[in-house]
This record gives sequence, C-alpha cells and structure tokens, in this order.
Amino acid sequence: MELGAGILHVLLLLSLSCLNTSAAPVFNKTIKMCYQLAAELNCSAPALLHSYLLAQGHPFDNANAALCKVGVKCLPEGHLANMEENEMLKKIYIGVKQFDLHLKNVLVQQRNMNPHKKKLHNELENTRTQLISLESNILSILHTRGYPVPKELECSPEHNGSPDNLFVQKQQGCAILQEFKRYVKKVLKSFHHLLRNIPGKAAVNHYSACSTPFGLHSS
Repeated sequence: MELGAGILHVLLLLSLSCLNTSAAPVFNKTIKMCYQLAAELNCSAPALLHSYLLAQGHPFDNANAALCKVGVKCLPEGHLANMEENEMLKKIYIGVKQFDLHLKNVLVQQRNMNPHKKKLHNELENTRTQLISLESNILSILHTRGYPVPKELECSPEHNGSPDNLFVQKQQGCAILQEFKRYVKKVLKSFHHLLRNIPGKAAVNHYSACSTPFGLHSS
C-alpha cells in the first residue's frame, strides 16, 4: 500500500509539473499580447483625444485643458505599481472594463451630437475593440491561475446617466479621454514590468515606441 501511494504521489507531481510547463508558453504569449495591446493603446490615446477635441468645435478645439476639469464617476482609481501580480492584473482588468464602458457612452453621445464625424467614431470603435481584447486576455490569465474576478463592477459607467446639457457631455468626454491617456501609460509600464522575467521579451520591445507624433513621450 505504501509503495502504491508513493507511486501515485510521484505521478501527481509529474502531472503538475507537465501542466505548469505547458502553461508557461501560453502565459508568456498572452502577457506579450497584453503588452502589445497596451502599447498600441498608449500610442493612439493622444490622437484620439486630439480628434475628440477638434470634433467638439470652439472652444474645445483650442485644447483648453481647463474645460475638461469636471467630475466623472467610475474612473479607475489608485496606483498599479508595487502590487502583487494577480491583484495588479485584476485591477487593470476592472479599469479596462470601466474605460470600455465609458467609451461606449462617449460613442453613443458623439453619434447623436456629431453624426458626420466618422473618423472620430471609427477611432472610438477601434479603441473599444482593443480594450475588449485586452480585457479578454487578462481574464484568460486570471482564470488559468484560478484567481477570482468580479462578474459585476462595483462602479459601472453603464449606470451613469448622460447629462442633458450637451456642453457638459463634451466636458465629460474630454475628461474621460484625458484620464484614459494617463491610465494606459500606467498599464503599459505594468506589463513592461511583467515582461522583464519572460524569455524573449526583446521580441516585443519595438512596440514600446510610437511611430506617430502622438507617441509614448507626449505630454
């Protein structure tokens, strides 16, 4: 009996070892995909904000930052640095989901307010597509690790009513996109940190630099 139990224990350890070994390449690939998506979002966020401001007309087209200093509910709060890895991923997942829903609201508003600004609509749609992909990849990592993820957001932009005043709608949209621009920089830094210990990280280094004038180092 002791011999049989010993053999079973060895087989269990071997199976777990094989599982971890096979999961590692998938995890590495998913983290790299997250990094790539975050880098692309970081590069496109300033251009999205610029397009939004131009589409709103005067005085927003003068990039007057003071106009955008209004309160918006359900924006991600707090830092991402120096967190336990799974907790950080969960926090990013929640933040990405919140911003996706915010941009969904902004897109609906802009289609009603500026129906002919197709370029802006497309940029908002493309950004949402990337956010949903990033959200899905992070969720996949956390599920693989058996880490719990909330099904519902404690603070969801879906429950935010749209202001009746169109000027306030423009202000809130601007505030959301300004904060989004800051947020994706923090997310990119977080995934860069995760990549440090992954073999082959040099393969994704070219994504860290933006090829547009609205790049990584823009203010």
